[in-house]
Amino acid sequence: QTEPQQQQQERLYADLTGDGLPLMQVNTDASGRATFNLLGDGKTMSYTINGTNLENISGVVLGSSTGGRFTDLVLIHYAPTQGLIAEGNGSATGNFTSADFTGPLAGKQMSDFLKMLIDGNIYLIVRTSDNPLGEIGGKITPALQ
Repeated sequence: QTEPQQQQQERLYADLTGDGLPLMQVNTDASGRATFNLLGDGKTMSYTINGTNLENISGVVLGSSTGGRFTDLVLIHYAPTQGLIAEGNGSATGNFTSADFTGPLAGKQMSDFLKMLIDGNIYLIVRTSDNPLGEIGGKITPALQ
């Protein structure tokens, strides 16, 4: 009898810097890295975000940048409902599914999100009180590991 094979996870990442933001650059000492895994069910994405030198995080969002605009797709953290994060040294972890999609992805499947990601259009943005459009961010890409 053979052992069941583990279902493969898709590994994705984004290096987060002030110059990793679509359409703008911010002068900041903050930085970070985000990693994402598509879990075995193919419907759930897990994430870990590690950041340093961040203060007053008001939101963390996954979004797309096409045609000179940035559109929110998944709100990972939203201060009006979850509170302001005063210190951003450390990490945050969690999961999201297609039920968490907003904007043009609302009502769509994880496969639609993955297609946008493969097309190179998905970014993670960390917004702060000082930089409400984004202090650090980066494009999510497949890991080369």
